[in-house]
Amino acid sequence: MLLNRFTDGPLTTKRFSKGELIYRQDAPARYFYEVKEGEVAIVNSNNEGKEFIQGLYKTGDCFGVASLVCKKAHTSSAIANTPCEVYVLPKDRFFDLLKANYDFHLSITQIVSNQLQYKTMMLEEIAIEEGEHRLLTLIHYLMSRINPDNNALDITKQQLADMTGLRVETVIKILKKIERQGKIATHRGQITCLSGKKYPL
Repeated sequence: MLLNRFTDGPLTTKRFSKGELIYRQDAPARYFYEVKEGEVAIVNSNNEGKEFIQGLYKTGDCFGVASLVCKKAHTSSAIANTPCEVYVLPKDRFFDLLKANYDFHLSITQIVSNQLQYKTMMLEEIAIEEGEHRLLTLIHYLMSRINPDNNALDITKQQLADMTGLRVETVIKILKKIERQGKIATHRGQITCLSGKKYPL
């Protein structure tokens, strides 16, 4: 845990139920967030209620960082994707920590850079690639972020659709196709990638 490594004394945590809003798009960025346990989805939605998932954040991941550093409002909403507990650090304490600790500052820079790299990758995929390539790129990326001892990706077809801009029916069709091609295996909703291609964190 990043905050446990760089802070002394007790840390404030908040618990959220599945589906509960952590912060809303366009709300002022007031806190630094780190997932203690559970999963958080960063989501954009349109007036018709269609959602696009910018990212899924699990234990040890930080989110809402770019808006805080830039002192801008949040560009997406954060929603508890499962029951979760989140470390919440006020922005004044966050900036004090940035100023006082080079290693913490470097860690934040790496976090923001990794998140930007992912968004750039997915923007390119959505803009110019076909659905199959788009979906496989996302699966490979997500696989690169899980524990090597656990070779299965636990994600719903709806989440894959919401992260790639595809219809869920299209995702189901592509998953069946690439499974027949031997690129993935599925079992009880989990996906195992059978090709060796990995994307860096």
